[in-house]
Amino acid sequence: MRHLNPWAAATLLATACFAQHLEVNLVNQQIVQERLAAGTVQPAKRQETIRALFEKAGCTAEEQRINKKTANVICTLPGETPSTIVIGGHFDFAERGSGIVDDWSGTSLLPSLYTALKEQKRKHTYVFVAFAAEERGLAGSAYFVKKLSAEQKSSLRAFVNLECLGLTPVKVWTHRATPALVTRLLEVAAAIKMPLEGSNVEEVGDDDTHPFVNAKLPVITLHSVTQETLAILHSVRDQVDAVHADEYYASYKLAAFYLAYLDLKME
Repeated sequence: MRHLNPWAAATLLATACFAQHLEVNLVNQQIVQERLAAGTVQPAKRQETIRALFEKAGCTAEEQRINKKTANVICTLPGETPSTIVIGGHFDFAERGSGIVDDWSGTSLLPSLYTALKEQKRKHTYVFVAFAAEERGLAGSAYFVKKLSAEQKSSLRAFVNLECLGLTPVKVWTHRATPALVTRLLEVAAAIKMPLEGSNVEEVGDDDTHPFVNAKLPVITLHSVTQETLAILHSVRDQVDAVHADEYYASYKLAAFYLAYLDLKME
């Protein structure tokens, strides 16, 4: 078992909830922060930036064109079965601010999550998607779901959406989430002794889970938005320095262990 830092050395021991160890290979906090800072580019450069980060992590990404101007960027980690777990964030952003919180904070974690999972054999196939045009009516995620075949939909076990992370300790949008996915997340958070709260945001916005929900697919969103931090989004305050490094890295750790746990618990 290879680990890159003390947090990665934490294993989930056999208990009532955990029948075996989880293995993840976390990148260090500096790399996570560097990938976050890489998003301080013009909107037109975001797509090539996330593709380059995937490729640096060892994944040859493909582009799924949604129109002439932009595309979803997709990295696939093959598993032993066609059962699929999709993980996503969106790389486009509103005109004000730099769009680091909303939602480069989610998107830039995707290559680091790929690294965390790739060294071990996994039952499920993981599909990491950097969605385009979320701010334009969820166009990227809607197109992704539309292009799924009936067989692909039946094999999709979870869509884990990463949205606006690092403002506060990680939260889960419970009203939108599939209950079984929330239960699994709570089990992981308890096992690694990480606080986790529910915070519902349907009255203030939408996210890329919506097309998946419409297709009756299981979803969960991890975020960090509260009433106090909501005003940062779509404002000039949406910059790298709005993200708290320790809270952000904790979100990464939780997501990595959660994805590994879903591989064990989902059929």
